[in-house]
Amino acid sequence: MNVKYYKDVEEEVVTKANSTKTTIRWLITKEDGPMHFATRRFKIKPGGKIGIHNHKEEHHIYVLEGQAEFLDDKGNKHQVRKDNTIFIPPNEKHGINNNQDTNFIFICIIPYLE
Repeated sequence: MNVKYYKDVEEEVVTKANSTKTTIRWLITKEDGPMHFATRRFKIKPGGKIGIHNHKEEHHIYVLEGQAEFLDDKGNKHQVRKDNTIFIPPNEKHGINNNQDTNFIFICIIPYLE
């Protein structure tokens, strides 16, 4: 068993996908023992965003705090808030805008691709 406190994990600034005001903590990685999935904690500050992008892997998201707008490259928008779950299939283009005045914090679980 491996137990950590999230603040003991380095907080890194997200620079990919034209992101602004966004940080990530890689909470559980291969170095911790899992062979199939990584668990990440994101924080998007007020006015921040993750630009539209896509990945080969699917995403499982659980919102811990706040609310934000998830969008895709076709103009679809979804308002999400605390306790919502979001599934993003492989290769689906997606982005997130935090247009609120509070932080938007979520857990994102992704599989390792080999």
